[in-house]
Amino acid sequence: MSTGSQKLFPLTLRQREVLTLLSGRQRWSVGEIAAALGVSSTAATKAVVRLESKGFVSRSENEIDRRRVDVCLTRAATEITPFSASFMGDERSEEARRR
Repeated sequence: MSTGSQKLFPLTLRQREVLTLLSGRQRWSVGEIAAALGVSSTAATKAVVRLESKGFVSRSENEIDRRRVDVCLTRAATEITPFSASFMGDERSEEARRR
């Protein structure tokens, strides 16, 4: 990843994976995120909490099942969706786009 994109989006690979996953549908539970990424619920929760502190995701109680917490992208995250090549750390795609 280029230094410039790290300054714009100081996110770990796991956080970028979570954002990419969340862009696929409106709401996910932490358990669904963990299963989709093949990580523990604890690892998924840590990524979600950090993304929430950065303003990219929000968590809310599920209206039907109050034991479940739904995670969704915030407006800040949707403004960078679809995620640019520089966001995803693919300089080759970014370079091709400039041509």
